[in-house]
Amino acid sequence: MIAYTLLSTGELWEFTGPEGRVSVKVAPRMRTNSGDTCCSAALQGQGIVQQPSFMVAGHLKAGTLIELLPAYRALDLGIYAIYPSRIHLVPKVRVLINFLVEAFRKPSWPG
Repeated sequence: MIAYTLLSTGELWEFTGPEGRVSVKVAPRMRTNSGDTCCSAALQGQGIVQQPSFMVAGHLKAGTLIELLPAYRALDLGIYAIYPSRIHLVPKVRVLINFLVEAFRKPSWPG
């Protein structure tokens, strides 16, 4: 296991599967605070990672990474845009927020 140290659940990986919610305590062989490092290590055969689909979708499509538990999905994590106020919102901030909403609405990996 390659653990992403900034994961809010720490070394507890949580999934939703056929029987409902499942929590698994992992004992990582490597820990990093970089999703890119997690992916690089997995690509080099160093272990199993739990990463967001936008980080691994290209590797899954290319076949350089494989999905191990297709019946299980990691729990959704929220992504939030924080800005001072909706009143007098700078147009470029509104454009960025709209872009992010669209970008994260589309799943980058089927399943």
